[in-house]
Amino acid sequence: VQTAEGALTEVHDMLNRMYSLAEQSANGTYENETDRAQLQKEVTQLKTEIDRIADSANFNGIQLLDGSLSGGSQVDNVAMDNSVAIKGVYTTASMAKTANLAGLTTADIGKSMDYTVTWKDGNGKEQTTTVKLTYQGDGTGVDNAASASKNYFEDANGNKYYLASSGTLSASKVQNAILASLKADKNFTEAFDVAVTGTKLQFTARTEGTAGAQVLSTGVSHNFSIGKDSPAFAASMGANATVTTAAKDSMQKFDAAGLAVGASSDTLEDLQAKIFELDGHKFLVGNALTNDQIKGLGSDVTIIDIGAASVANATHANQIAAEITRVTGMETAVEASNATAGISATDILFTKDTLSLTGNSLTLQIGDTSDSFNQLNVAIKDCHIAALGLSSLDIGTQSGAAAALDQIKDAINYVSDVRGTLGATQNRLDHTINNLSVMQENIQDAESTIRDTDIADEMMSYTKNNILIQSAQAMLAQANSVPQGVLQLLQ
Repeated sequence: VQTAEGALTEVHDMLNRMYSLAEQSANGTYENETDRAQLQKEVTQLKTEIDRIADSANFNGIQLLDGSLSGGSQVDNVAMDNSVAIKGVYTTASMAKTANLAGLTTADIGKSMDYTVTWKDGNGKEQTTTVKLTYQGDGTGVDNAASASKNYFEDANGNKYYLASSGTLSASKVQNAILASLKADKNFTEAFDVAVTGTKLQFTARTEGTAGAQVLSTGVSHNFSIGKDSPAFAASMGANATVTTAAKDSMQKFDAAGLAVGASSDTLEDLQAKIFELDGHKFLVGNALTNDQIKGLGSDVTIIDIGAASVANATHANQIAAEITRVTGMETAVEASNATAGISATDILFTKDTLSLTGNSLTLQIGDTSDSFNQLNVAIKDCHIAALGLSSLDIGTQSGAAAALDQIKDAINYVSDVRGTLGATQNRLDHTINNLSVMQENIQDAESTIRDTDIADEMMSYTKNNILIQSAQAMLAQANSVPQGVLQLLQ
């Protein structure tokens, strides 16, 4: 535990350095992208070093940060759209796919469009968050699409989002501009997770149930239309907005791809370490296990054979979900098509509010029996760059650096969570050691009471027995003297 926490201390320091570099890159004082490219070089090196630490951190040959001790899979609450369960509130605003810029001229420079979200916080107070996008131009004579490479939208923070040189306004450009601005609003991000899926912005309340924040409406106000011959972008975006305000039951999920797969080359101990328990039922995802291996695992382990694969994919996730339903009776589903942010094709969803999932973790013996309460499972999440959500981190542009700030914050929180868990485990182990020391001392005292000699009592017994022996000898000597005297007279 201390080894893992020590390695994560360095990871934390590197993430803080990356955040500092992203802040520098997001600053408008840099004149060109060349300076930002130099900052990106250091970020790339830091990402590589974090991956190296995740791969190399080990104790006695046991990998600590590569995800192999992640407890099988992380169980999370998830938010879904109207077809399945939902956590808090889920709201989408559809974006127009493209719009033509031919209608934009120099006369439109400086005009703006506002995207507004009206919402209630957990205390019922109504709030309004507005993103303002202003059309700008770098040069003169911006008459038509031919000069569109110099056209851009600018948000309230001064971030620029350049339009395509073809004269086409991509939905993702405006979408990313709105997303970055919403994430910059601290009050809004404390209440909602904001994400992009396809052509939709989606907001998920961070607090579950009716106590969570709720989106009341979304809308667009603008004083210019984008394109003469195509539907106005702003009007299209506003017309396609939908809001869901009713909170439903929560669901839980875990990623089947995170389950360790047993192989025919594994020892019995290796296979037992890969077993995961779900609400008291034992499961093992296997790859062509032998009869001897199956027999050695015992009848209480349900083996799910996924063929020659070493990692579970979407097809295997359906297979695993079906087997879990058969054994436990719990309703499961693999619903990637209906999923919102954070759901992958290998995620298995459960309608149960609380889900107990263990496995693929380090088991420490902390008592004198084999009972489960005398064993401590230590699960350590994967700490590779991909698990931290920083694979695509790029601060080579001002807009990219601004978006990177939120990504790095999330990664820092992720590592803080892992370190917090390790710290709590370490503190628990300290108390466990103290308790075991007291138990050991008391047992030794009891043993001493039983085994150690009472010297005073033994000396009294010795003296008593010695006197009795001497008295007996004297009596025997006296008894023998009479016959001896008679014999002497007869002689």
